This record gives sequence, structure tokens and C-alpha cells, in this order.
Amino acid sequence: MTVVKSKTEVSRTSSKIGCAKICIAAVMFLAFYIVSELRSSDSHNVVKLDQNQLQHSKFSMRSLMGDNDTECREVRKTNHSDQCDFIKNTDDCALDEGFIDYLKFTYCNFNSSLRPLALIILFVWWVFLFIGLAVTADDYFCPSLTVISKTLHLSHNIAGVTFLAFGNGAPDIFSAIAAVGNAKNGDAGLAFGALLGAGVFVTTVVAGTIAIICPFDAMQRPFLRDVIFYLLATFLTFTVLWQKEIGKIEAIGYILLYVLYVLIVVIGRYFYQKTKKTTVLAEITVSPEDADNYDESYPNSVETSREDLGEGKPLLPPREDREPGTPFEEFLSAINPIDVDEWSDMKWYAKGYEVFKLSAINPIDVGEWSDMNWYAKGYEVFKSPLVFLLIITIPVVDYREENHNWNRYLNSLQIFTGFTFGALATKVGLETIGGSFPVWVLLMVIGLILSIAVFCTSKNDVQPVYQPVLAYLGFVLAVVWIYIIANEIVNILQTFGIVFNISDAILGLTLLAWGNSIGDLIADTVMAKQGFPRMGMSACFGGPLFNLLLGIGIPFTIGTIKNGGTYKIKITVEEVVLVSFLMLSLLTSLVVVPLSKFRMSKPYGILLIVVYIVFLIVAILAETGTITGDINP
Repeated sequence: MTVVKSKTEVSRTSSKIGCAKICIAAVMFLAFYIVSELRSSDSHNVVKLDQNQLQHSKFSMRSLMGDNDTECREVRKTNHSDQCDFIKNTDDCALDEGFIDYLKFTYCNFNSSLRPLALIILFVWWVFLFIGLAVTADDYFCPSLTVISKTLHLSHNIAGVTFLAFGNGAPDIFSAIAAVGNAKNGDAGLAFGALLGAGVFVTTVVAGTIAIICPFDAMQRPFLRDVIFYLLATFLTFTVLWQKEIGKIEAIGYILLYVLYVLIVVIGRYFYQKTKKTTVLAEITVSPEDADNYDESYPNSVETSREDLGEGKPLLPPREDREPGTPFEEFLSAINPIDVDEWSDMKWYAKGYEVFKLSAINPIDVGEWSDMNWYAKGYEVFKSPLVFLLIITIPVVDYREENHNWNRYLNSLQIFTGFTFGALATKVGLETIGGSFPVWVLLMVIGLILSIAVFCTSKNDVQPVYQPVLAYLGFVLAVVWIYIIANEIVNILQTFGIVFNISDAILGLTLLAWGNSIGDLIADTVMAKQGFPRMGMSACFGGPLFNLLLGIGIPFTIGTIKNGGTYKIKITVEEVVLVSFLMLSLLTSLVVVPLSKFRMSKPYGILLIVVYIVFLIVAILAETGTITGDINP
């Protein structure tokens, strides 16, 4: 039995996921703005009644004197005329990572009456970056990991729980790395909020929706394995939060726990295959008599579903759909592809389009344009500027395409632009050699030499033997893109938190967690409707488990090394609510499912969704101060 999807279906699902992200983000942005205005109104009323500006003056003086103890959130308590100076002179408002200082953009470039316009601009930019993060991971990062796993001759099981799982969890993991790297005074609420919030959402809403749509009998061993490991990782996180610090050994312990999980998956799968004598393929194709057992081969099989159902469509149309031609015609197709055969029959505006279009670097999927809905066309246009930059800087080796997506001219260009972009984006290129020679110039020259070498040693219609090396270069460049985009997303969210007076934990469990999880919801429910509920349910526990272990293990290992072995953590009631409800969700599944004889029924799905609704209510009460606790004495 094979799941086959047309390119049009994949494109439509991709557009639905993208539009769903935009809609959810817009609703949350509006909600935060309303709450912020209500709080601001109450604050102004108090000031008018007191007729006392001493508090504002105190904050302004402290900021102008460069007080290191002043929190950036206190900018809301200063006079509007002093807010820009406060941002410039407060250490807590300084930009650690990233390229754009969004706080200065908001408070220094717009006066108080035009500040809503600044926030709207930031919101649109944030949505653009968030979509770019997903596109980079799905269309550029995942194909590179597939090639790398094959060139290293990894088995399907190991590739499924390592490289392919990493490809699926890349946005969450790199967002966590950026959030921890940008955390001020140990406030890593954005990282914990995103990882734990996404975990609660996926293990309740997504898993519950699958159970409601398509009740089924779960595979006992994989289900218990994933839930128990996830529960263990969550308890370890609870311990870290309770201690308010994490050591180097504990951070590395998260990574080692993931390694143990991989070993158990591989060994368990080996014995399962040996006893059942059933061959399970790594692709979507599965044996007819045991179709639903596929999830055991890929306990984190959400990667496959997102690649097929999300934004993972080919960058270029398949070679068999293009007209064959001479090397000169291939050159035109890659650089300035004029349709010579139909030139005489074209209108003047069609000729103008043919002259100026570049099909190989065209970010719009022209082949499916006519079949797209209006929102799909808008989505394609909206993300096209970033997709264009990705196309010209990241080489993609795709085994689904003829000649593995080889394009002599484009790939040669990508080597040059990739080296140059990597040098400037990582800021390594801003360093100098000998105090005078810029590093970026050296890397640009190296890229130019390699680009010329590739062009001179390859042919137009046959991929060179060294093409897989481009996948490794594409992997590095995709990591650079994902990291810098994640940094900008985190900086914008932190700006929203300061402007709206919303905690980082709430921003993490809403905007960041929902944005990263909406693709899982759509992809996994579609798989359930197509008769693969076990695959979707397996992804609901295996995916967040991977993200939590490496999303905490990697950034805090880096953080503890930088901080001398220990990383102090500042927590709030929201983090305690997050980890408590994640444990409650997992315990609910661990108790209810075995008692139901591993039947994923509609009542079970409804129960999970009720748990999430209660979680949101408690989180909102904690954010508004209705529920309080002295957890940072």
C-alpha cells in the first residue's frame, strides 16, 4: 500500500499550513495588543489619580546612568519622551544576537501615537520570518540530511531517529538555542515555554484530534516506550526548574538520554523484525498485511509526513517535465530562459516576461500556479523574496529529481554566494587577518575558485560524482539560515513581550509553540484520515520528545560551558504550570490508554483536549497574577 500525493495536493496542504500559521499569529497578536492596552489604560489612570511623576523620573535616571540592575520591561513605566533614551542606555535592552535592534526600531523610530504601526510592521516581518524558518527546514535542511544519511550508509532505523528527526525538529531546536543564547539574567522562559508548550499542545490537541477523527488500536511497545521516555525527560526538566540551575553534567545528560532512546529503538526494532519476520520500508510504502506498523521504524515519523504534506515540495520542476535541449539551451534555461520556439507567437508583454524571468531561480512555482487557490497564490508571493535568497545561496541535492536536481550553472553560483553569505551571516567574515585583511574577502575568493572548478569539471546533463558533497555544503548553509532566522524571531518575540508586558513563557507556549506545531496538527490529522493514525500518533510523542531532549541538552550544554559549568535559571509560575501540565498529559495517556486496552477512542481524545483547555485557563490566570507563588525567594 502506497500513499501517493500529487504536487497540487502537496502545494495546497503547504498553503493551508502557512495560512493557518498566519491566522493563528494574527489572532494572538491582536489578543496581546488588547491586553496590553487594557493594562496600559489602568496604569495611566493610576498615574492621573496620584499626579506623581517621581517614579518615572527614577526609572529614567537609573537608565541614563546605565544601571545594570534595571530590567528592560521598566521602559513601560517611563515617560514617552524618555523611552528611547531608556532603551539605548539600559544594559538589559542591549542586543546580544541578531542583526536588527527591534526595541530601538519600536521606541526610537516611532512616537507613541505611531507605535501601533511599528508593531504591525514587526508582526508582518515576524510572520515572514516564521514561514521562512519552516521553508528552510523542509525544503533545504531535510533533503541535505537525507543525502548525508545515505552517503554515510546509515540504516533506516538510525536515520529515522537521528538525521531525519533532526530535520523535523530543527525549527524548535534552533529556536531554543537562540532563546537561551539571548536570555538575560537566566530568563530562558521563551525556550522552556516553546519546548514545553509545544509538547503540551501536540500530546493533547494533536493526539486527541487523531483519536477523535480515527479511533484505532495503538501498538503497545512503541507507545509505552515513547511515553515513558518523554515522561522521564519531563521529570528531569521539572527537577532542573525546581533547582533553578542546570549543570554541565545534567545538560549532557539530556543528550545521553536521547542516545539511549535511539539505542532502544534500534535494538527493539531489530528483535521485532527478527520475531515477526516483516520487512518495513523506510518510505511511506508499507506491507499490506501490517500497514500500520510503519511507525515503529520511524518513532519520530512526523518528519516524513511534514515533508510530504507540508512545505517540502521540490524547488525546481522535475527534469522530465522540462523540454530537453542543447547545452546552450540549458544555459538559457538556467540563466535567462527565453522560449525561442514560441517567441514569434508571443504578445509584447509575454516577450518581456520571457526576457526577464529566470526559471531556475524563480521562487514562484509557475507549474502549479494556475491550479492554486487565491490564498495559495498569496502565500507563494509572500514568501518568494526569502525563497529567492535561499535558492541562490543553498545547493539542494534531491534524490526525488532526475540527476538529483543537478543544475550546473545554478550550483556553481550557489557555491560562490554560499561561501560569501556564510561568512557575513555568522559575522566571522567581519574579523580580520593580520589586522587588515577581512576574512569575508578570503572566503569569497575561496568560493569563487571552487565555483569555477565545479563549472569546469562538470557537464550540463550529468551530475558529477562529487555532487553529494554539495549536500554537506547545503546542510551547513541551511543551519546558518535557520539559526539567524531563529535569532530574529526570538528577538521580535522578546520585543513583543516588553511592549505588551507579556512574559516570555506565555509567548513561548503560544506564538512560538503554536507556530511550530500547527504543521504537525494538519499533517498528522491528514495522515489519520488517509488510514495511518498510528503513524500520526507516534509522531505526537516521538517528535516532542526529541525536541525536548536536544532543545534543552544542546543550548544549555553550550551555556554551561560559557558560564563555567553552571547555568542559573530564573523561572516563573508559568514555567511550573507548563511542566506540570505536560506531566499530567503524559500520565493521562500512560494510565488511560492501557486501561482502555490500548484503544485510542473518541472519549480519550476529548479528555486530552479538555486537559489542554484547562491548561490554557491556568496559564492565563498565572500570567494575569490571579495564581501566584513565591518560587524565586
